[in-house]
Amino acid sequence: MPTIVSSIAAVLFLVAGVPIALALLVIPLAFLVLDPSLTTPMLVIPQKMFAAMDSFPLMAVPFFVLVGQVMNSGGITTRIFEFANSLVGHFRGGLAQVNIIASLLMSGMSGSAVADASGLGQVEIKVMTDEGYDPGLAAAVTAASATVGPIIPPSIPLVIVGAVTNTSISQLLVAGLLPGLLMTVALCSLVAWIARRNNLPTRPRATLHHLFMSFARSAPALFAPVLLVGGILAGVFTPTEASAVAAAYAILIAMFWYREMDMFGLFRVLWTSAMTVGAIFFIIAAAATVSWLLTWLGVPQRLAGELGNLTGNPVILMLMIIGFLLVVGCFLESNAAIILVAPLLVPIAVNAGFDPVHIGTVIVLTLMLGLVTPPVGMNMFIVMSIARISLRHYLRAIWPFFIVLMVATLTVAFVPWISLVVPRTLL
Repeated sequence: MPTIVSSIAAVLFLVAGVPIALALLVIPLAFLVLDPSLTTPMLVIPQKMFAAMDSFPLMAVPFFVLVGQVMNSGGITTRIFEFANSLVGHFRGGLAQVNIIASLLMSGMSGSAVADASGLGQVEIKVMTDEGYDPGLAAAVTAASATVGPIIPPSIPLVIVGAVTNTSISQLLVAGLLPGLLMTVALCSLVAWIARRNNLPTRPRATLHHLFMSFARSAPALFAPVLLVGGILAGVFTPTEASAVAAAYAILIAMFWYREMDMFGLFRVLWTSAMTVGAIFFIIAAAATVSWLLTWLGVPQRLAGELGNLTGNPVILMLMIIGFLLVVGCFLESNAAIILVAPLLVPIAVNAGFDPVHIGTVIVLTLMLGLVTPPVGMNMFIVMSIARISLRHYLRAIWPFFIVLMVATLTVAFVPWISLVVPRTLL
């Protein structure tokens, strides 16, 4: 009975618009209050919250958040967009292709879908609508392409998966390379089809001089993925240390190379990043208390028992895991969902013969779909606000992109080579 009441209370809080972290905290709090047979003190909740945040690998999250903020404020985002426009802007529907390629390039520094959608989205959606694109299409392309950010290294969600499941973060980060490229190719193919069908506009082809100049202006930003991934693979620094290197590098090029951010701007970026990180870690801490309660109630053991019968049929097991994650992703913020479900699902999948790096990649890929769908999709809310469109308008435009991303996810899930070949080769 306490479990049912606390779960209903949490759902009502979410429907009422209460922040996700507070809604999650309602579950263990209500359970401890309503069950008179328990002698567990309330002090266990802050203890579990602090323990969840007291993690060395999670130190990478604040630095990657800072990188995204610096990119948006220091002129890096604009230069990446200009270079992508020089590369593919002349194709039919070129600005939509630019949107996708720019997300791929930016993902090598930010590791965050929200940073991509809010930073590049401000530029991309305005330029696309000014050129005559439907605002719904502009919003849909931006929301969908931003999901590449958490897959290509560096990746905040993959760092969290590694931290909560004791899986190699270095292997998880590089495992996202080919899946991210697959998503990019799939989205570009869909846009090419839409462009031919709707006769979308084109832009003049960039001259070699303009292409070279745009590359030169964006080269410092484009070098960041080489620096980070190369440093991790060479053993120069750990993934957590790489996040600090990325933050320092982004600040240096924003302040001294592009000179678009002064000390006051840096202070503003640090303040904004601190607020964002505080919200993320509050969600992580709240999710950890629910995870503790589920473990205490024996839910992981029961779930493992139910799914254990499927370990002989990996295809059915994988489909059930993906279906479960799709439902979870519709209602929970991705980082909170990872904290809750990754420790439950990874051991079950590993017991069925799946590689932990592969299943960790699939978890992140599937949960990223929740960023573009109601009711709590952060990318969805961001692009709707920028494009000033209704939910109905957005949903009409996003569904083909959702299907393409779903196909890409299923491909990675059932072709493990895509996510495992790079870490096995390089590490």
